[in-house]
Amino acid sequence: SYKSKTVSLSGRIVDRIEPDERKIYAEALNGPGGTHKRVLWIGSGTMNGVYKNLFQAGNEVIAVDLNIPEVIDLNAATAYATEHGYQLHFEQGDATKMNFADGTFDVVVCSMFLCQDFNPEVVVSEIKRVLKPGGRFGFYEHVEDIDGIIVGRVFGERSVIRVQAYPEMVNVIGGVVVNKV
Repeated sequence: SYKSKTVSLSGRIVDRIEPDERKIYAEALNGPGGTHKRVLWIGSGTMNGVYKNLFQAGNEVIAVDLNIPEVIDLNAATAYATEHGYQLHFEQGDATKMNFADGTFDVVVCSMFLCQDFNPEVVVSEIKRVLKPGGRFGFYEHVEDIDGIIVGRVFGERSVIRVQAYPEMVNVIGGVVVNKV
């Protein structure tokens, strides 16, 4: 099917479609390796993202944020995850220097996170480091030129599965890249 294209603010040609957070996460999670994947969710904040049904049954999701969520929020999110067939664990951590070994995760995802007060290239490099070879990174961000860092500087053009933006409608860019080591 024909897809129209647009140019992102980083100057890359991308699919001209409004990014859909659920579809981006689903594509990241549907990579090789079956349904039992280790997923790193960076920037989990108050854990409200679990209620968007972004994660799949059978997965182990490790949520990481610099701030610890309220106990009531963490307990509710963990119970919701269990009811929906996946495990959810929270670890306090700094995305610029993660305490995970190289190649620990099948999938890494983040939404509206790479705009925080840090160098996003450092975080994206850490994401690539903790991803297994062939692992996928799904992103949904309102830093409109973030693809220049994710694709242009860290993962490379050959890594792109999909990058989407519709700058005339929304200031969000989303996509999925694969860790081609």
